[in-house]
Amino acid sequence: MAKWALRNSYVRIFGPLCIAAFVSAGDTEPRWSALNKTAREAVQAKDYGKLRTTLIELRPLSPGNPRVAYNLAASEAMLGHREAALAALRNWSGMGLVYDVAGDDDFASVREPPEFRGILERVAESRRAVSGSAPAFAIAEADILPEDIAYDAKSRRFFVSSVRQGRIVTGDGKLFARAEWSVLALRADAKRRTLWATTGWVPHCALCKAADKDRTSLLAFDLDTGALRQRVESPVPGLLGDMTLGRGGDVYVSEGIHGAVLRLKAGAKEFERLDAEGEFPSPQTPALSADERILYVPDYVRGIAAIHLRDRKVEWLVPADDIALSGIDGLYVYGGGFLAVQNGTSPARIVRFTGDLKGMRVLETNTPGLGEPTHGVIVGNEFYFIANSGWGGYDGEGKKKAGSAAVVSSVRKIRLDR
Repeated sequence: MAKWALRNSYVRIFGPLCIAAFVSAGDTEPRWSALNKTAREAVQAKDYGKLRTTLIELRPLSPGNPRVAYNLAASEAMLGHREAALAALRNWSGMGLVYDVAGDDDFASVREPPEFRGILERVAESRRAVSGSAPAFAIAEADILPEDIAYDAKSRRFFVSSVRQGRIVTGDGKLFARAEWSVLALRADAKRRTLWATTGWVPHCALCKAADKDRTSLLAFDLDTGALRQRVESPVPGLLGDMTLGRGGDVYVSEGIHGAVLRLKAGAKEFERLDAEGEFPSPQTPALSADERILYVPDYVRGIAAIHLRDRKVEWLVPADDIALSGIDGLYVYGGGFLAVQNGTSPARIVRFTGDLKGMRVLETNTPGLGEPTHGVIVGNEFYFIANSGWGGYDGEGKKKAGSAAVVSSVRKIRLDR
């Protein structure tokens, strides 16, 4: 989804000992949220002992969160726990992320050991380009803020959504359908000849009215003609941003501003909610397991959760200590593991995880044409994804930044092995 709020408040502020604050929408604040606040207060008070204790408790509630890993290493260093600080920092550097660790005074006490130089070398490696993609096609018009892409095997057409213009275009640039608000997620149901699309108010939308803020819905278009077949209003305010489809026609949608995971059963006219309020601060693209018994939900903050659809039990997946799971925008199940578009990390990247989340391979990062990728679609053994979407050219109010050039986005593809 368009994470304009998070892009400006959480992910890009990757400073030393800087914890983001989130407020629960429910009466009872979830433990992870309360701990986030406590950690922020400990940072402000420079109470590193309290910060360390809080982060240790927070870590399993946000598994794979690089901010927690980094700040835990910093708190250990500030407390004089050299070995613990270096071990935690090694885990963070193994995530493949970048930051000016050498210039961070929180680690002044651990700069001398050779292990610290090894960590800096690992960070330097993470700045290098990894190029595994090739151009597929250019998006004809600049500055449309493309968000998602879908594919119809019967007509052999790609479809691209536009946040800026509130429309859907085909891969060759032709108009397919319009909406009154921004268009975000797309999924093609070839069997039922339906193109599903989420739509809602976003400040970046050129045509949206301010009075429509927090209004959002799911649209069903005829996949052959573009005619609107169905409109389903969201039962929660915010922005229906991402989705996936089940083989039986069920539609799973996430609302990423306030946090909700919804299901529209095949033939239904209303959504049902699958999660408890406060569980997900910012859920993104859900993905079904091969047997469709589990819905994997990447949360931009907390990591990846598995919702067991039989009883709706939520289980947060625990990765290896050197695997980062926050900042995932698009998630896809493939080849016994996961494929992810991770644009909330620095650097942004396309990455594959093993099914047990103990292994990771970066497929694309730090390349000139990547920019900020958003979502993709698997066609056969190739992954087509939107590159250089252009979100960085806009401020938090949805206005083009002064001096920002027009952005030409593209679709790139990566050949996947099993």
